[in-house]
Amino acid sequence: MSDKLLTPTGPQTNDAESLDYIFKQMLSGYFFIELVEVKAIKGEAQNLTVDVLPLVARLDQNNQMIQNSVVYNIPVYRAQRGNSAIIMNPVPGDIGWIAVCDRDNSVARANRKESVPGSRRAHSKSDAIYMGGLLNRPPTQFIEFADGALNITSPNPVNLICSKATVVAPQGVTINTPSAHFTGDVTADGNITDNAGTQASSLKMLRDNYNDHKHPVRGGQPGSATVISNATDKAS
Repeated sequence: MSDKLLTPTGPQTNDAESLDYIFKQMLSGYFFIELVEVKAIKGEAQNLTVDVLPLVARLDQNNQMIQNSVVYNIPVYRAQRGNSAIIMNPVPGDIGWIAVCDRDNSVARANRKESVPGSRRAHSKSDAIYMGGLLNRPPTQFIEFADGALNITSPNPVNLICSKATVVAPQGVTINTPSAHFTGDVTADGNITDNAGTQASSLKMLRDNYNDHKHPVRGGQPGSATVISNATDKAS
């Protein structure tokens, strides 16, 4: 790196300015946090990496922009504990940020245990971790922790896959859909009411009415004669 990138205005003016110049020179090749754009995605967890382009350029001694280079094979952060995780892989074009480790982490990444540094480099972008997105367009699929509500929104199918699901909702559950399909049996400990907007009888009430209804029979005849009964005395 050229020494002219951080040339002080007057390095011989006083000791403080000279020390400031020296420290800036020492730190000029170190990186800590960078704003980046995702250029490519590679692999799958646990080897998911991204190629990123730092978005904040540096200036030369003439205040001309020095274009950044793509940083390759940066591991991606994922919120995870044990076998549980939130999977939200980045996509090309995402803007996010990287945190740069202070030492070469290549050997530790390969071994997945305590290891010696892979080299003597320090605060290199090659040892960065992609931490996630920011400054991106408004999402169309999201989980929102709003005041007084938890909202899950998606224009795509939502799949819940588990061994058993339990919903506890003391104030009730409303399913707003034109149709519902169950591939297995349906059981209910309470009453079931259909056409609730036009009548209040539950299926149990309708069934009891049906089981208890009577047909008056007139003109009964012995033997094998067939008689048509009158209509039931239960209207519903």
